[in-house]
Amino acid sequence: MDSKNYKEIGAIARNRRDKSIPSSYLLSEEELSKLPQDVTSIPRTSKHFSHDETEIIESQSEDLLLKIREKIWTSLEVTEAFCKAAAVAQQLTNCLTEILFDEAIARAKSLDEHLERTGSVVGALHGLPISLKDCFITPPHPASIGIACYANLSTEGQPESVLVKILRDLGAVFHVKTNVPVAMMMMETINNVWGETRNPIHTGLSPGGSSGGEGALIAMRGSSLGVGTDIGGSVRIPSAWCQLYGLKPSFGRFPSWGGKSGIPGQEFVLAVNGPMSRSLDSVKLYCETVLSSNVSPWTWDAKCLPIPWRHDVIQPKGRKLRFGVIGADDGIVTCHPPVERAIDTVTRKLQDAGHEVISWAPIDHKEIVINLLAGFHELGGGAIVSLLKATDEPIFESMKGYEAAAKLGEGALGPTRLRMMALKRNQLQKAYLDRWQATAADGKAPLDGIIMAVAPWSAARLGTTQKTSYVGYTGVANLLDLPACTFPVTFADRKLDPKRTDFNPLSELDGQIQEDYDPDFYHGAPVALQLMGQRLEDEKVLEMVEVVAEVLQFSQRR
Repeated sequence: MDSKNYKEIGAIARNRRDKSIPSSYLLSEEELSKLPQDVTSIPRTSKHFSHDETEIIESQSEDLLLKIREKIWTSLEVTEAFCKAAAVAQQLTNCLTEILFDEAIARAKSLDEHLERTGSVVGALHGLPISLKDCFITPPHPASIGIACYANLSTEGQPESVLVKILRDLGAVFHVKTNVPVAMMMMETINNVWGETRNPIHTGLSPGGSSGGEGALIAMRGSSLGVGTDIGGSVRIPSAWCQLYGLKPSFGRFPSWGGKSGIPGQEFVLAVNGPMSRSLDSVKLYCETVLSSNVSPWTWDAKCLPIPWRHDVIQPKGRKLRFGVIGADDGIVTCHPPVERAIDTVTRKLQDAGHEVISWAPIDHKEIVINLLAGFHELGGGAIVSLLKATDEPIFESMKGYEAAAKLGEGALGPTRLRMMALKRNQLQKAYLDRWQATAADGKAPLDGIIMAVAPWSAARLGTTQKTSYVGYTGVANLLDLPACTFPVTFADRKLDPKRTDFNPLSELDGQIQEDYDPDFYHGAPVALQLMGQRLEDEKVLEMVEVVAEVLQFSQRR
């Protein structure tokens, strides 16, 4: 590990990154001087991209793969377009850590030569650029996970993450790794090495965390498909705040071996990885491909369950669904008005389409959140803070809980405490399952899914979660080990979403979060929700999200 001061380490890392980006890929100073609040339009309006490049980066993964396979576009053309778009995304949002452009271009050329020579693709993802969260191991590139002592540490000689190997064997091209918060344990993306990542849809907002670099990059068209990880909302918060579909799967569905963890060895709350994209079809494509019988990832990762991706799990096909909906608060924190409007909109449209929607009370959610955070702090405090102290890194406000736990030491974290933590988690899981199953009545099956907010904010203003962090809406699915997927709904609107005038906060934190809401500032912010299913019903979750998306008919800004 690097023992220099974090400032020196960060300067070296940023210089390495910046020198790896060709100047021809970058916007001019003049173009950077007149940017709108929503910079996602820049690739289309700046004339920096050719017509073909624009068409490529606006395409979804399934269309890119088809055109590469049919030799309409080469993998090289596609890869160079996304490298260029990723460079622009970095200029505008600070979303990247490691630049893999040279090897991506070499890989694309090799894949094109293979297709030309054999007439066949190497795999289902042949030639597709895929971005990776910083924690995935791609030797020799560092995997800093937002911690200075790792920022310049080569991974030469280490095996690449199992998922990286699988995607590579399927024909994927890796062009960038993306920014994360410190140890991947904050809900906004900022660290002392790479700095703060901004939301391209509204640059005064955070893209979320911990997969915030992925969220910003994909929203900027710097990637059509990326992979994040989720231990408390880290796929879903950035996906929601950047208007993406993002799947947090059940543990064991996707291989996780060989990734770098912020709290190594911690298994009280199980971290998972999942796809993020502007297209639900791209998310489905990823799942179907990685979890195919041909790939059999369970032969590479001992904790990956031998369950190939299933199709048409909702039977009879096209039947009306039963949803539970958690309203404007979870008993702890109340959502901002745009999020409440999104919940009301989805409820109304599902009912209009003939689906059953009932209110789902957030029973046990407070206890779930308390146990989740206690586990993070007690198990992660010593592990994280010792690494930060090694290079004199200051500790961010929202990570003070880890610092406090580290000061207490791990003496109290003995076998008895660990057993009690696991026992309480298991009790909460069983109670939630029983309550869900009890919704079966009058010949009806239990609820199909539960719809709720992803966070109190549509997307939080930069820095605000340092003092008012709250992952309660997402963390429930993590402690319970349930699959969940985000889906975009709308945008905040100053006219439709006025500030509440008669609000009675549920807690001091609730009052602080509501005080932050300003209809004018948040105007235009992306608003998304999540749909949670029962354990190992990941396929059903995506099929249900498809139903919801169909009734919403949401369209991305152009």
